[in-house]
Amino acid sequence: MKRAKRSYLFGIVLAICCLSFTACGTYERQKAQESLPAPERAESIPDEKSDAGVLSGSGDFFADTGSAKESETLDEIAISEDVGEEGELLLSCFGGYPCEVSTQIGENDVVQKGVAGDREYCLALNLEKWEGYTSPEQLGVLTNLFWEVYPKMYERFGVVSDAPVDVTIAVEAEGYEIAWAMGSWIHLRDEWLWNHPEDFDCITHELAHVIQNGWDENYLEYGAYIERFADYCRFVYAYDNGRYNDSGWTLQTVRDESTRETSVRFLVWLDHFFGGSKDLILDYFTICSRLKYDAADWELAWAEIFEGTGLEGSRIEDVWSRYSESEFAMVSSIREGTGESEILRLYNVRKNILER
Repeated sequence: MKRAKRSYLFGIVLAICCLSFTACGTYERQKAQESLPAPERAESIPDEKSDAGVLSGSGDFFADTGSAKESETLDEIAISEDVGEEGELLLSCFGGYPCEVSTQIGENDVVQKGVAGDREYCLALNLEKWEGYTSPEQLGVLTNLFWEVYPKMYERFGVVSDAPVDVTIAVEAEGYEIAWAMGSWIHLRDEWLWNHPEDFDCITHELAHVIQNGWDENYLEYGAYIERFADYCRFVYAYDNGRYNDSGWTLQTVRDESTRETSVRFLVWLDHFFGGSKDLILDYFTICSRLKYDAADWELAWAEIFEGTGLEGSRIEDVWSRYSESEFAMVSSIREGTGESEILRLYNVRKNILER
């Protein structure tokens, strides 16, 4: 790895390590930035290479092992003699993930492996086209976002679509505007978080596309449902209860998204008010994933989705009217200051959906 880039990647590890979680599942940010090297651009990186390093974590403690081991118990973790001050600095880091994760630093990537629930996942940060606009601290937040968000979405939806458990996020200085996903790969424009430092949940949106694992527009009432579901996930599964998402991203009201083809909030409304007796959004996802109904037959699809809920026997047009006339369709989703948004204050949507 080139010397400056390795130093920068070490900064990533510090940022990853210095995100700690409280017992309630939220995390507190440590002041890692002071110990991070200043951002450098690709043209200033020399050609010298050095070996990759590996971090293994158990619980809240990380240490540099100097070899590609899986996560170990605390008393088995040791620091290689050639690590020096960097390893000593890692000893002072208390932080980690909602599950046990091992981290390996490669020449142009960072690979993490962990177990959430009873399922193994792998996250790779591909940095071949990274030029340093996305800071190490921001890359650390992205890894924490993955380990918080993806396993939850997977256990609910990914088992239905047979979504991949190995995911790559490529941070690239390329010409596309924000991010896009194909298969198990997510591509994030390097400059995006540099210019939009609160928009981490654009990756939550892309992870939902990975979970979809190839919906076919021919079997959806509207092809736009692909994006509506991804934004439903962005709101419901927003990282750290919307810490970043809710300060700027909007769950549009019925004034702005006035049809079920365009409305994300309609899916949230369905889940919040009618998902208690059965998971009707899971049924929605299953129908979309298993190509059960042609686009012209979605009256039957909605009837199946509503079956066993308080909406059973209702026509989709009548359900939409009921939603569009509700208070829920109009209240604000933007957080003002440090408090909660109006929609969360009145309805506590995320807790109601995620803690069932």
